[in-house]
Amino acid sequence: MTDPQLTETSSDVDKTNKSKYDKTKILLYIAMGFSAWGDRMWNFSVGIYFISLNPTNLLSVALNGIALNLAVILFATAIGDWIDRNPRLSTLRKSLYFQNLSVAVMAVLVVIALYYQSSLPQYWMIIIQGFLIGIGMIATLSSVACKVSISKDWVVALYGSNRQNLANTNATLRRIDLISNVLAPILTGAIMAFTSRWLSAVLIAGWNVVSLGFELFLYTRVYHLAEDVLANKVSVNKSNEELTEKKKGPLRQFFTSLQGLETYASLSVFLPGLSLALLYMTVLSFDSVTRAYVIEQGLSEAFLGLLNGLGSILGIIGTIAYPFFVKCTGLVRTGIIGFWSEFSMIILCLISLFVYGTSFGPFQHLTIGSCQYYEILTKNNSTTTLIPYQCSNSKLSVLLLVIGITLNRFGLWIADLTVNQLQQERVPEKIRGRIGGTQHSLNQFFDLLRYVLIIFLPRMQQFGYHVCLSVLSVFTASLIYTIWSCSSASHLVPPAADIEMTETNVDLAQHYEVQLGEKLDYVDEDDNKI
Repeated sequence: MTDPQLTETSSDVDKTNKSKYDKTKILLYIAMGFSAWGDRMWNFSVGIYFISLNPTNLLSVALNGIALNLAVILFATAIGDWIDRNPRLSTLRKSLYFQNLSVAVMAVLVVIALYYQSSLPQYWMIIIQGFLIGIGMIATLSSVACKVSISKDWVVALYGSNRQNLANTNATLRRIDLISNVLAPILTGAIMAFTSRWLSAVLIAGWNVVSLGFELFLYTRVYHLAEDVLANKVSVNKSNEELTEKKKGPLRQFFTSLQGLETYASLSVFLPGLSLALLYMTVLSFDSVTRAYVIEQGLSEAFLGLLNGLGSILGIIGTIAYPFFVKCTGLVRTGIIGFWSEFSMIILCLISLFVYGTSFGPFQHLTIGSCQYYEILTKNNSTTTLIPYQCSNSKLSVLLLVIGITLNRFGLWIADLTVNQLQQERVPEKIRGRIGGTQHSLNQFFDLLRYVLIIFLPRMQQFGYHVCLSVLSVFTASLIYTIWSCSSASHLVPPAADIEMTETNVDLAQHYEVQLGEKLDYVDEDDNKI
């Protein structure tokens, strides 16, 4: 017979634990809001600051973009490895210090450069821009460390025992980031427009210093509320780290961490990760390159800003729909919906190359054919020259392009959230950081490849080639994910979500090992002893 008092006590404990973890969620959301807002403010402003310091060309902007991409490609895996080998709280604190203070220092340098721009020698301006790029690399790598720590480790440890709970948490965190992406640039742009650029840099520096204090407090509070879960990593890592340090020096350890791609390729979630990375090799987003092309085709900045905001709203709707798709169709099938939804929308971008108004070289006759001409005869009346005097100036092509870009945001963020959660569930705890860092490196590699292609095909009439390559990249990503979803590695139809989680999440596996009294096989453990 069950003791009623014991049952009541167990129920009280469950309610207490639920209340505690609900509180950690709220604190985590607030902390991520501070972090996302600061990131979006700086990301919006940094290109404008470089143009202000060097208004004659885009060289400094290009160098900054290439340097940041290369930094992530080369060092993100090493950062993830560092996260795996160190306690959670101290790792996150160090990352927050470096990220926020680096941005604050860069903002102060911008203030000095802009305020004294007319009196500073040219070589000092070059030195300041060099410091901005160098410190920016530190800030970017610190930001990667924070994102990997939270999304790939803390969130999984706290909420990974329940798939639906994990899906809701991931969707909310992404929603916070997207809302910040809409509102932060509006506020920063308004400050620049109505005051001055150097004053906006002062505000960004102040925000990052204040935000640092709040983020440290909030994450520390989350850690202490769930210390029974989050502190477990400390004892495991201390023993592992001692053994590792005895066997390997720091240099060899660094090069070992760069082998993360090989480790990643051996896991069952590599193909979904590759599919996600391929989505970065596209111009079909409202980035600086596409904005320049669209404005050149005659659309106003205000209309473009409106579409950008609408795209972010559709992305937010995608994060709201994501948990419902997971609940109704399962996690793997949700990814299929996300990838093919995005591809179906960018078909409009491909169609835009073949309609009236296109500037795409091979099909410009469609635009020329929409003009009326008058004839000019030569003196001997032997030849005739046709001169256009009235053209329709159709914007159908560019409108189809931006509509396709706007609508694909819904599927994009569903696909992104799906791959993120697959990695959370199926990557062993001891290499979560390394795999998370490797995914960032892979993403930035394809993003850098996109810029290289633009360098080789830079003319406006050649933009259509980039659209074709982008559509091909998204199609390839969707196809790879679909093929993977039909393979045995995807567990397309698991017996139940909690059973799949047991097989793929190390924390839960350890829990069930204690209950069953026998060792469970982790994903990929038979093929690769990591």
